[in-house]
Amino acid sequence: MPEDPIKLIATRAERYPQPTEADVVQGTARAALAAIPFVGGSITEVLSIALAPAVARRRDEWFKELADALDQMESKVEGFKVESLAGNEAFVSAAIQATRAAASTHQQDKRDYLRNALLNIAAGKGLSEELQQIFIDAIDAFSASHMKVLNFLRTGDRDLSDKGLWSAASPYDIRDVGKAIRTLHPEFAGQDSFVRYIMTDLRNRGFTNLGGPDDPFPLGSDSITNMGIEFLSFVLKPKY
Repeated sequence: MPEDPIKLIATRAERYPQPTEADVVQGTARAALAAIPFVGGSITEVLSIALAPAVARRRDEWFKELADALDQMESKVEGFKVESLAGNEAFVSAAIQATRAAASTHQQDKRDYLRNALLNIAAGKGLSEELQQIFIDAIDAFSASHMKVLNFLRTGDRDLSDKGLWSAASPYDIRDVGKAIRTLHPEFAGQDSFVRYIMTDLRNRGFTNLGGPDDPFPLGSDSITNMGIEFLSFVLKPKY
């Protein structure tokens, strides 16, 4: 009887097959044979043995995280059924795109953003399919610093004020965006060129209109674009 295909969306009870000891021995033997001069190099086998388990582990962890999140969503959203997603081509395409990105990162924050994006797509929250693809691509491309800077452009004035680091009553204590970012995120001290690169990247993607850390602070209404706000709403929290 043929084996059931691996499902895109697993349940918490399901487990993916793990490599057996025989699989590893067979792979090692193939590598040894390929290492013989004039027979071939062993680099492909070595990489396969070294990387395949890690890639499979990341994939499995990602599917389980997504499955748990969808289970929770099903329990909270009346009328939503996980099974219905199998016929939702936009969701399936987004899930495949997000899975590639999730398997390529060890950063949990990035995996959380990808999961939140898929939950919002599953809930039918309003973005076009092309914009969904663009935003998932941005999650894949962005570093943690991109997200810090972009979120700062949305809420930096309030965050600094809430922490007692800046006051609208004395707005000229901080005169430029770079100093404001460094004040809230001291890890950016001495990294003006890096912050400038990030801000340029954000501007090129249409998420901000600012030119760089030398732009004046407090932030204006055009510091973050509508597209930037949509992106953050799409990835930071599910809307169901």
